[in-house]
Amino acid sequence: MKNNLKYRLSALLFLASALTITSCSDWTDVESLQLNTPTFEEQNPQLYADYLKDLNRYKSEEHKVTFVSFENPKGSPGKQAERLTVVPDSVDFICLNNPEVSPEVQAEMVKIREKGTRTVYSIDYSSIENAWKEKVKAEPELTEEDALQYIGERTNEMLALCDKYNFDGVIADYTGRSLVSLPEEALKEYNDRQQKFFGEVMNWQGNHDDKTLVFYGNVQYLVPENMDMLSKFDYIMLKTASSTNADDLALKAYLAIQAGIDAVGGTEGGVNPVPVDRFIVCVELPQADDKDKVKGYWSTVDEKGNKLVAAPGAARWMVEASPNYTRKGIFIMNVHNDYYNNTYGYVREVIRIMNPNK
Repeated sequence: MKNNLKYRLSALLFLASALTITSCSDWTDVESLQLNTPTFEEQNPQLYADYLKDLNRYKSEEHKVTFVSFENPKGSPGKQAERLTVVPDSVDFICLNNPEVSPEVQAEMVKIREKGTRTVYSIDYSSIENAWKEKVKAEPELTEEDALQYIGERTNEMLALCDKYNFDGVIADYTGRSLVSLPEEALKEYNDRQQKFFGEVMNWQGNHDDKTLVFYGNVQYLVPENMDMLSKFDYIMLKTASSTNADDLALKAYLAIQAGIDAVGGTEGGVNPVPVDRFIVCVELPQADDKDKVKGYWSTVDEKGNKLVAAPGAARWMVEASPNYTRKGIFIMNVHNDYYNNTYGYVREVIRIMNPNK
């Protein structure tokens, strides 16, 4: 399958180069958008169909998974860099930063699904919590019961977008906070709100078992009684965007595992509730205006003293063995700017490193 996919991809790229000679400037010339430039599919439908078949087979087989987040436009795509269809075909999941999508973006979601690429979106608990705090400032008489009702309503409103726009799944983003030294009353509030948020997510999951569900957060900040739900998530994304070296990626994985061990404590025959076969690490990409090379870089340097870019560094870490957990894949945040880096240069490099034989 490897040779078939690479051969067909090479053939498609050859066709692309031929088309580019006459249409590379089409995306900056408004009138030229009306030109009827033939697509790969139109030029050689059988070759394209075979390529899609091999691509979908690759994604259905065991491989390191690639998630990316993407700043999709709130309206129609106005330039090539805003189109989902130009994200590398080998990407498994695209997380849209703006989940209320336009009809044009919905059409592109359908198109990339033919390639086995699925679209998801994130529900950020912190944004719900922050909105509640602002509401309390305006209405100080609100109670904790009101807070739980608000959290439930907002969570369900966000979950409803999955069916409304036919997404393939949801990422539940929960940063949380350390439970150490939390006063009893504060701990109860923290626990109740956490259970309310994830209770709604789990209720939704029970009626959407065909959708992908991802936990993105710090496992160690879940209260012990909430950890059993983790087995219902397809992937566990570790919050490693601020990690500065490969060792910290491993540390975050071990913190998640240890949190599960602590949750069962001395229970005889207790089973760790944290699944260890689905860990995803998260990285950012370098920013063009970041002269100090902070975002998207590690603190480690190469033989020339240059800081290592986090994405390929994490990809190399991903293919190393670990004795007691599975390194399942990578989540690359905000890849839209990588379009201008040799058309998703970092994303393609990550995929090549993680899946060299595919």
